[in-house]
Amino acid sequence: MLRVIKELLHSKGPLLRELFLYGIIGGSTAALDVILFQVFLNIGIPLFLANFISVNIAIGLSFILNAKFNFKKTDDIGKRAVKFFSIGYLGLVLQLGILWLGVNLLEFQEIYVKIAAVIIGAIVQYILNKFLTFKK
Repeated sequence: MLRVIKELLHSKGPLLRELFLYGIIGGSTAALDVILFQVFLNIGIPLFLANFISVNIAIGLSFILNAKFNFKKTDDIGKRAVKFFSIGYLGLVLQLGILWLGVNLLEFQEIYVKIAAVIIGAIVQYILNKFLTFKK
């Protein structure tokens, strides 16, 4: 893990473009995730189901945008999609844990816990997708 972080910090050029695009795509799909999550809660969908649905929509859109525009990897699309969604589901499990802890144990407001969960999940997912899903 330390090697991965060092490589990220010492790389130049294409990595900056990639990080920028990943941030834009991730920020946009994370915002969509949070908005859909809140909409689903408002219409009465239970907390964890609302999170599961909103995360899946965001993962699907993020994969399409990252594969086509950011990493420009459209070969082996099925294998890449499986990896991307697997990493996304890992992020979902992480988010569910954070939601459970923040909402049920710490009694924080759902939307604030969701935003924190999205940020933490995004960091973990970028590193894994960079080196597993879209490796060169």
